[in-house]
Amino acid sequence: MRFYEFATTKPKKPKKSSKPLTPEQSVVAARKRDVDQAKQALNRTKDHQKRRRELEKAIKASYIFKLQDR
Repeated sequence: MRFYEFATTKPKKPKKSSKPLTPEQSVVAARKRDVDQAKQALNRTKDHQKRRRELEKAIKASYIFKLQDR
């Protein structure tokens, strides 16, 4: 790295909340976390199903080619 790169780039620190959350704010934050986790779980499930379909299609295709060779 060059000197100007050291001088211009600063590490970013995570934000810290200054005050504790009120009960209402904590409920809203918990609901948002739940939604995010549900979306991630849905995406993981879709990805898993997609990989499984592709694998089954590849297995089926390889089996068909074996039958044609006979």
